[in-house]
Amino acid sequence: MIPDVLVVGAGPTGCALGTYLARKGVSVTLLEAVERPESVVGESMLPGSGPIFEELGFDTSDFVVKHGAVFCQGGESVRFDFKEAESPKFTSAWQVQREVFDLRWRELALAAGCRIVYGKALGADIPARTLQTTEGAMTAGRIVDAGGRSMWLSSHLGHRVADPRLKNSAIGTRCRGVTALSPEVPGDITICCIDNGWIWIIPFGGGVASVGVVMAPACTLRGTAEERFAAAIASSPDATARLAGAERIFPFRGLTDFTATSTTFHGEGFALCGDAATFIDPVFSSGVLLGLHGARGLAAALLSGGAGDLDAWQAEYRDGAGVFRKVIDHWYAGDFMTLALAPREVQKPYFRRGIVSLLAGDVFRAGPTASRLMADRMPTLAHAVRSSAAGA
Repeated sequence: MIPDVLVVGAGPTGCALGTYLARKGVSVTLLEAVERPESVVGESMLPGSGPIFEELGFDTSDFVVKHGAVFCQGGESVRFDFKEAESPKFTSAWQVQREVFDLRWRELALAAGCRIVYGKALGADIPARTLQTTEGAMTAGRIVDAGGRSMWLSSHLGHRVADPRLKNSAIGTRCRGVTALSPEVPGDITICCIDNGWIWIIPFGGGVASVGVVMAPACTLRGTAEERFAAAIASSPDATARLAGAERIFPFRGLTDFTATSTTFHGEGFALCGDAATFIDPVFSSGVLLGLHGARGLAAALLSGGAGDLDAWQAEYRDGAGVFRKVIDHWYAGDFMTLALAPREVQKPYFRRGIVSLLAGDVFRAGPTASRLMADRMPTLAHAVRSSAAGA
């Protein structure tokens, strides 16, 4: 039987898409290259994903609850609690180990009626709605790539465009013996700034955490992965204090030049969703949020059956991702941390409300929301803070 939809990738995006469609009677096959999800370095969820977890009945038990984020720079630190966001429906999220998280998504998709085939896509004939795979030719009414940041189908079709400004690289691992320090609340993600880069610490409980370094091209760290990782930690007093007694328990994983997007997210016979459509620098943990919202919107558009619905989905998806992309530029320009560490007497109430709303993933609501206003005004506000400090 030829499925209505063939989805490349049985990660969160592909499984969410498959679950939404299968529950409406659509025949869905998921093609997944890895039979057991890999123990990648970790993932930090955002409250903005909460409605989708709730809609689909996804099991979040046993994951560490995340209430906020801590940002550190040069010995100074500030904490943002998700409760401070504008009209928050969900005031917490989760820190997840992907090998557990992804399996639960597969179980959800299978329970909805999806079929999973383990194999790898080798080639595509989109006009014929056919993929060549290690398991033979597979044909469907529509092919959707939700297979992650390799952007396989986008590259195959000539739609992938690398970001000219964010040619960053990353090294990640897991460590045991990581210490939480004030102002952290248990479960918080911690971001430590270094010259031309930053360090993430994502706690999984019991002193185990995902730890990684993102480096911009101007970053001067050199050497092996281990040497660059150690030098990055040593350059941050905030990270050093938290990792002083830690030991690495996981191989290093590396990524390079990972920020990219596609010129189009859909066409005759195909669609792209999640990281396979657009992947943004991970400083604000936006990947799964964008993938899940993209999956929900794409499912609705496919079920409605109109080309205009797919265009509207693409526009909304690009718009939400664009809010994050804009703020990432402000992050690397130093504007985000200027506002984050500004003295409380200088900050206006909407400073924190706007920042927290962004951190919570509130990017898909239209109109002059706090997150959108902050994304637009951050450079101007940061300049005002700097001018105030210079005149003090």
